[in-house]
Amino acid sequence: MKKSSLSLLAASAMALAFAGGAYAQTAAAPATPTPPTFGAPVAGQCVLDEQTALATSDMGKAASDRLSQLKAQVDAELQPEATSLETEYKNLQQTQKTAAAAPATKTQWEQRAAAWSDKRDQFQQKAQVRQQEMQATQQEVLQAIFQKMIPSINGVVTQKQCATVISADSLLHYDSASNTNGQETQASFVYANPAMDITKDVVAKLNSTGDRLPNFERANLGQQQGPAPTAAAPTARPAAPAAKPAAPAKPASK
Repeated sequence: MKKSSLSLLAASAMALAFAGGAYAQTAAAPATPTPPTFGAPVAGQCVLDEQTALATSDMGKAASDRLSQLKAQVDAELQPEATSLETEYKNLQQTQKTAAAAPATKTQWEQRAAAWSDKRDQFQQKAQVRQQEMQATQQEVLQAIFQKMIPSINGVVTQKQCATVISADSLLHYDSASNTNGQETQASFVYANPAMDITKDVVAKLNSTGDRLPNFERANLGQQQGPAPTAAAPTARPAAPAAKPAAPAKPASK
């Protein structure tokens, strides 16, 4: 059996800790620029911010609340496993030196470390699958809401006599977010005359229909599907390290 290096275990532990903790930086908030003075609105040209419409509509808010509930369920599933892996890693780290004193105990330690590594990899795959499932669920829900929004968009376009509707995403826009002493500040505006923006009208029309999105559950992709190359643990504190070491053992996993 190959020698299990403590440095490999430490590398895994660092990955667990980094993935589990929230990394925050406190920086001075940049001065928010004043929007420019726009020229006259272009007749027949309208602008729609689909993302804002989805997020601020009653249907979108309800969907967001439900997605938060599903994410909390994923967190509750993964957190105990993440905590157990971290605790077991610390035990391996603490006992490595004494275990190396005799061949028999050293072999036992290496076997425990190898078993830990396997559990770590299984946890990583599960966390990645859950991440994929949440992403798939969100996409399906947003598409469903947008489909229900189409009649409201059509109604506003007809009312406003829009000859063309431009997506706000295709226009130049300013977005800024900063965190100063725990206080988040956000500022954004689109470089288009606000008089051309029909987003609020679309949201108001959709809300007036009283239409509701049916209840939904998290998509089930199944463990048989391979993990996404760049996916990370949704919330669970430890996210297993990206690569499995050659040595038998190596700990690590909103």
